[in-house]
Amino acid sequence: MKTICNTQNRNIKHSSYLALVEAVFNENNKPQRYKGTVESMLREFFSKISKKRYTWKRETFKKLLIHLYNQKCYALLRSYNHVAVVHNISAFGNKIVRDIEDWENHYFNADEQVSSLLKFCFAQYETPPFLEQSFYYSHKLHMLWYVQLGSGKSVKNLSQLQVKLTNKMAHEFRNAPSYFAVNEALRYAQALGFGATKQAAKLIAYSRLSIIRDAQEDFWSTVVQFFAKVERLETNELNQIIDYLGFKYREDSTFSMKGRTFNALLHQTNEWHRRMYINRDIGRVLSWKSSGIQPLYKVEIVNGKKVVYKTIELQNSIELYDEGMAMQHCVAEYDEECCDGTSSIFSLQMQEEGKAPERLATLEVGFPRMEIVQAKAKCNQEPNAKAYEMINHWINHSKLNRKNRMAYERPYQPAVYVRAVECEQMTHQGWDIAWVVRIIWIVIYLLFVISRAASSQSNKYSFEYKAPYELEIYNSRLVDSILEASYKVNWPKDSVRFNLKEVKWQNLN
Repeated sequence: MKTICNTQNRNIKHSSYLALVEAVFNENNKPQRYKGTVESMLREFFSKISKKRYTWKRETFKKLLIHLYNQKCYALLRSYNHVAVVHNISAFGNKIVRDIEDWENHYFNADEQVSSLLKFCFAQYETPPFLEQSFYYSHKLHMLWYVQLGSGKSVKNLSQLQVKLTNKMAHEFRNAPSYFAVNEALRYAQALGFGATKQAAKLIAYSRLSIIRDAQEDFWSTVVQFFAKVERLETNELNQIIDYLGFKYREDSTFSMKGRTFNALLHQTNEWHRRMYINRDIGRVLSWKSSGIQPLYKVEIVNGKKVVYKTIELQNSIELYDEGMAMQHCVAEYDEECCDGTSSIFSLQMQEEGKAPERLATLEVGFPRMEIVQAKAKCNQEPNAKAYEMINHWINHSKLNRKNRMAYERPYQPAVYVRAVECEQMTHQGWDIAWVVRIIWIVIYLLFVISRAASSQSNKYSFEYKAPYELEIYNSRLVDSILEASYKVNWPKDSVRFNLKEVKWQNLN
């Protein structure tokens, strides 16, 4: 198919960048990796597009780059992640609904420029903001959903939709929060459709239930329906139960949620985790390739000694088993997810000079978004502050992404920390201790003021109220103390009137 727009740019400005785009476009591009320069970036992206098949993709990408330059989106064109979005837009160049050259830039921020460009190219109808994030990643199906919704297609008729949605669920999916990933939005909408509260739906969306597998979806939909009816959910309990249910379903595909209660299921889960820890058996050994994520390696000097913080990627069942034994949790059960390529597991460790390494936390990185979706210390506890600091440092110096990168900026909070705080707020609702202390001090202060007022009556300090805005005070010592304390001014030893309406002082003499 052909694009609806003319591939010849109407207004081309001459510059070294435009000459570079033209030169790379005309080359027989060989596969090349990004080396930190604009030229290597262009060569990498053009090498991914064939010159013989679907040539409109290559033409669209070139046209977009030239027009973005003409619209002075210079920061966007220097950013690898944002040019990757432009490259993904060109993959759907035959579905662009408006002429690219009619787009005008009204923003300074690159994210806002990309969002505006996406809407201009594909959105004839309103589209969910969270679907824009799919263009930052490599999941072409979710990009197609954005294009289809923009052209007016209903949610229930989206291509290869894994989850069966009712009309209410489809409505909730369209209105899901912008910081959700696509699969999280699906689980969120599904949970709300089954009657969950918004807090419970968020917890379900953030859990491992957001990993959707077509072959098992009928079973996991019943799990979502089960949790939607639970009044109070805890994050740790939810994920541990999901691990147990996954084990039971793999063991017996007829396993069902019918007739089960939350308390009984929680008890069975705890017993299963205890047995798994006591009677561990590696069983079959799976192995998988490295994710390619740059590991953490940071050196600090503490009390004159070298301390190294590092992450080690676990690449087979034996390494997962050893990690689970050392940290007393069930990470060994994640070998299938790692083998499928939906997750990667890392061990965050600290090694002080002259001592053996100490494990601080086990981290799960989810794909394709490359986000840290879980971080657990020993016995499934939350990591300490130093571990979170190292997680932040790793995110800042690798290709890992933060949660909600398009929704808001939180430069030093990893996704797992944001989720932990939000879940803590949702599952532990009650009085904030700081506010309780403030209220107590306010009450004490009011009692103090009342007692002083009572004592002033005994000292013959008189107050006379004159409606509606005047107050007279008769006592020279009280007047002097007020004026000297507040304004450092001496005043005649006489009565003073405060005129509150006119906001001025009047000497009654």
